[in-house]
Amino acid sequence: MKPSYEDGHLIVAAARVLTHSMGKTPTPEMIANLLGLPEDFVGNLVVALGGEGILRVVENPFEVRVEIGDYTLLEALPREAEGPTMRDELDDFIQKKQHELEETEKMLSLGEIEKKQKAKMSKLEDEMKKMKRPRRPGD
Repeated sequence: MKPSYEDGHLIVAAARVLTHSMGKTPTPEMIANLLGLPEDFVGNLVVALGGEGILRVVENPFEVRVEIGDYTLLEALPREAEGPTMRDELDDFIQKKQHELEETEKMLSLGEIEKKQKAKMSKLEDEMKKMKRPRRPGD
């Protein structure tokens, strides 16, 4: 999916500010920290913008750096109103994971486990009582 016009401008602006303030090209992690966005989200945007030629992703064995490419191509990116964006997909993903986490916490809550264990023990005790035979004289 193409990044949105707004996201593209945001990433390019952050890269420009960091390049100016540090005197060297930033990493995607630095951009994420500046913007307060998840690193995975920014990393995906950087790759997508690199694919569009808007950014140049420079990799070496130790790190990935982001250089500004042809920023005029930002104007060709879809506006937010044209459809779902990467940010929308990220928000949906986060909501889904939050829901799954809540369900897991509910399932694993100590109260539920204790209730299930007590119910099993009670059932076993009842079965043991039923299985006991009366003793015969001489046994």
